Amino acid sequence: MKSLLLGMLLWPLMSGATDYQTFEENGKVGIKDSKGVIVLPPKFDALGWSDGSFSVVGDVTGYRQNGLWGIINLKKPIVAAPEFESLVYASGDYLIGRKKTDAVHVKSGCINLAGEIKIPFIYDGVSLHGLRAIVFILSNARYQFGLVDLANRIIIPLRYKSILPLGTLRYAVENEQEKIALFSEEGKNITDFLIDSISPFYKNYAIVYQRNLQGLIDREGTFKTEIKYSSIEIRSAGKVKVRLPSQWLCIDEKNEIKKIIQADELQPAGKDFLIKRGLYWGLLEPDWSEPLGMQYEALQPVLSDQFIAKQNGKYGVIDKSKTIIPFLYDSIKLLGTTLKIFTKGIGWQLCNNQGKIISERYYQQINATTPNAYPAQSAGYWGLLGANGKEILHCVFDSLKENRGENWSVKFKGQYGVVNTKEDWLVPPQARPLQLIRSDIYLQKESENFLIKSFSGSLIYFTPNPLKFESDFFVEKFSDGREKKIDYTGQWVQPVELPRSADFYFKESEGLQGFKKDGRFGFIDENGKLRIANRYDSIDEFHEGLAAVKLIGKWGFVNTEDRIAVNPNYDEPARFYNGVAIVSHNQKKGVINRDGKIILPFRYERIERKLNNKMVIVADEKKGLANVTGEVLIEPRFDFLQEVGNGTIIVCAGGKWGTVSEKGVNLIPMMYDNLVCHTETKLFLAEKKSAWKEIDVE
Repeated sequence: MKSLLLGMLLWPLMSGATDYQTFEENGKVGIKDSKGVIVLPPKFDALGWSDGSFSVVGDVTGYRQNGLWGIINLKKPIVAAPEFESLVYASGDYLIGRKKTDAVHVKSGCINLAGEIKIPFIYDGVSLHGLRAIVFILSNARYQFGLVDLANRIIIPLRYKSILPLGTLRYAVENEQEKIALFSEEGKNITDFLIDSISPFYKNYAIVYQRNLQGLIDREGTFKTEIKYSSIEIRSAGKVKVRLPSQWLCIDEKNEIKKIIQADELQPAGKDFLIKRGLYWGLLEPDWSEPLGMQYEALQPVLSDQFIAKQNGKYGVIDKSKTIIPFLYDSIKLLGTTLKIFTKGIGWQLCNNQGKIISERYYQQINATTPNAYPAQSAGYWGLLGANGKEILHCVFDSLKENRGENWSVKFKGQYGVVNTKEDWLVPPQARPLQLIRSDIYLQKESENFLIKSFSGSLIYFTPNPLKFESDFFVEKFSDGREKKIDYTGQWVQPVELPRSADFYFKESEGLQGFKKDGRFGFIDENGKLRIANRYDSIDEFHEGLAAVKLIGKWGFVNTEDRIAVNPNYDEPARFYNGVAIVSHNQKKGVINRDGKIILPFRYERIERKLNNKMVIVADEKKGLANVTGEVLIEPRFDFLQEVGNGTIIVCAGGKWGTVSEKGVNLIPMMYDNLVCHTETKLFLAEKKSAWKEIDVE
């Protein structure tokens, strides 16, 4: 059912007296007045209404005895014996109740405060709205709605999919084709069944929706506007403001228009476009055709030419010609090349891209860890699903940890081990936590030591120091900053005993390792030989043959021959990439080369490197572009800047979008409200938002 923007009338909880309150004694409930005088003795299981509220209306309230509800008058005997499974105050003199009509059926009806039946107990649901009641019955597994008065005279027959009140004595009636008509309280249809949804009336007007666009209708069913707007606002003074859908221009790099499209949103989606008008999404192909129609509440491209779509509040998967997974699910997520689908109250399943459910049961969670294996949780325990949806590890583990190939470290009944996908224990469960390092080696924490072991149980290496693991070796980190490389046979890759006289050692870079001694910093080589004397206040790593060093509060650069390559003039350390470094002087950023020559002056707040040897330069929060030779390509004057290839850059300033060349020459004028590049067609999607305007609907 398409979403209905309908207002529900609130049922006011009225009370004829506000000076009563309940009290409890010995597990029973009674009522006192404002003076504390007992009006009803405490002999009831509950007083008030079955929805948990309490009120006294015309000296009448509800009471519960032995699990059923009745009515009592505070000044008279019991009005209605306890025979109702639920009883709630509706409005005026009326109550809505539910009671058993035979051994198996429970039906709803309406009684007044005197206990007289006004609407008989023959319906599956009743809701009161003024002098009318919306009622429904369940027939052939479908609910059928109608409208009756308080004498149970049929106003609208019980044959519609839904009926909702709009206020001001009007009702929205939906037929089985999911189209809505406006009805009066006399049961007369004021409009035909042609509306997709309708809002409550306000200032005698309601907003109607048809094919994702909006129009305005009055209480008599007269259309006050065409159904062509993306937004309509009814103002408090009764004035009406409207806005047409945005206009999207598909333009080339020369600003030549290829197509004009009316849409609220237009987004690239591979070679196609996602398009939204009003509440619904559809698809637009490069030839501008709409193969799916505008009917989806959400649309997300996944896999090859397939889309996760939402319709009537449920998710499914479609392609351009058919439904692959029906719209039955509360969520659908992509896991690599597989989909997981969720049903509330039941759980997750795996589904392939042909729409076939491949998992054998529901799971609490299904995660994506590796391309062909999915950790899954059932009844609080974890297992592993293969790409075919079958359990390759049954859900018996407390948790799954890391994996290396077909082997997984697991926690099982509070202990730790390693198991393969054939469910063979490679490391039997043990009390100590372990970490899988490679497909045949694991790390175990034992007392004060880290132990590296093989699956056979052989001890490869142990140390009390922290370890960092790489593909072919691991690194032992000593407390003084020194590091040692060791291969997975336990042999040192760098069997060098560095001097222990230093206070601290840094990470090695480009064959040199920084150290601190007596509060000063220098470098040694991989053989422990002093290469740069410890005469600096601080140091950084070597990059491209230069390292930042600090002297007398300023940073410069030293080369591997212990010569100052760039004098210390800068506020903070920096590193060279592609022959240049971004440095700071007097809190402004600039760029220097390896000789210390300034190639970009110190006048920027930020400079950000790009992967294509360009740099985004920022001054006064405006962005520009420079290259690594120091040439300013575009002065900082834009709020947004994005390179999209072929020397074209999308820019935005003052809320307007356009494109410029790498030299800053305007290509597409900055006149649009949004601009996106569709890389498949090399076209630009340029949005022109429509302005709000006030219209006369009298």
